Amino acid sequence: MKFKMFTVLATATLMLFSVNSQAAKKRGGKGAFAGGSLSVGFGVGFATAEQTGINDIIKNAKSTNQATTSELKSATEYSLQGTFRFSNGFVAIQLRPTYFTQSESGTGTAGTYSYELSGFTVFPLVRLIPLSNDLIDFYMQAGLGYGKLSGDMTNGSSKISFTGSNFGLQAGLGADFCFVPDHCVGIEGNYKYLPIQRNITTATSGIPGNGISQAAIDQELEVNGSDMGTTFSGISGTVSYTYNF
Repeated sequence: MKFKMFTVLATATLMLFSVNSQAAKKRGGKGAFAGGSLSVGFGVGFATAEQTGINDIIKNAKSTNQATTSELKSATEYSLQGTFRFSNGFVAIQLRPTYFTQSESGTGTAGTYSYELSGFTVFPLVRLIPLSNDLIDFYMQAGLGYGKLSGDMTNGSSKISFTGSNFGLQAGLGADFCFVPDHCVGIEGNYKYLPIQRNITTATSGIPGNGISQAAIDQELEVNGSDMGTTFSGISGTVSYTYNF
């Protein structure tokens, strides 16, 4: 379903901006910031963020409580981006905040077994554009950033909330297609490395089970005697829209 949504979005956006594709060229070097140019945009993507720690809990729930919940292996990420491209046309810098969401739910012998994660990242990126013409910009990008992730788990009668954060990096490749001068649709792939090794319990009720060995408020959440980690890490594919000033 997510792949179909991704394909439909990409196709619809390409069709929209291919109207009057012979009209003109992209803007660039409009004099802002000593000859550079500015652009803003948004995007939606899907990431392979496999949550190993939570998946261990899900596996235990399947084994002991016949839970029907699937493991957390993919996530959705929504992004905003503001980009300044220097007048040489080869280098740009971008600030990209994203909203991350991931969830699975099911039922078992003790009721509901659901697991939800949501959070954000903020990444400044340096972009190199080795290939550019009136139609396409092909680019490479990389940067260091910060992410914070919060979660809620329901294991039958037990409920636990937690949060964690860390710094990480990402790098990737992409291309912007500008069929109309000021409007571009982009496709890119990125690899993000941003693990969160420790998560702090913020709320809890009921008796934890399914391998959860520590879930006291303001203490590290543990599974099978070890810290339960979460992650933003994984490979993502994104479709984006950009408006060039």
